[in-house]
Amino acid sequence: MSARKIKTLQSLKDALKKTLPQQISKVIRSYEDFSEQPVPCDAKGFGAHHNACKSAVVHAETLLKLARWTEDEIKLPPAEETDGFLERLLNEAEAECEQFKDEE
Repeated sequence: MSARKIKTLQSLKDALKKTLPQQISKVIRSYEDFSEQPVPCDAKGFGAHHNACKSAVVHAETLLKLARWTEDEIKLPPAEETDGFLERLLNEAEAECEQFKDEE
């Protein structure tokens, strides 16, 4: 998506509608791949690993907010199909954050 071609908010919404589902999937897949790697034992590596995981979760959350902004224009799957997965993902990230806080 080229920013130079977008002149109106509706054009932006239309462009995002086309690309967001794939981008959200990529972010979640990337988070899953990275978070499944062994967590470093040293404090610096441990912190970096968890910060990277938190960053991916925030990225996914931001993309989901953008998707909600465009949803008046698109048909999303029923909430029960997507909420469970995202809730599990966010719960997992929160649990990792709590572990990180406990280790500090």
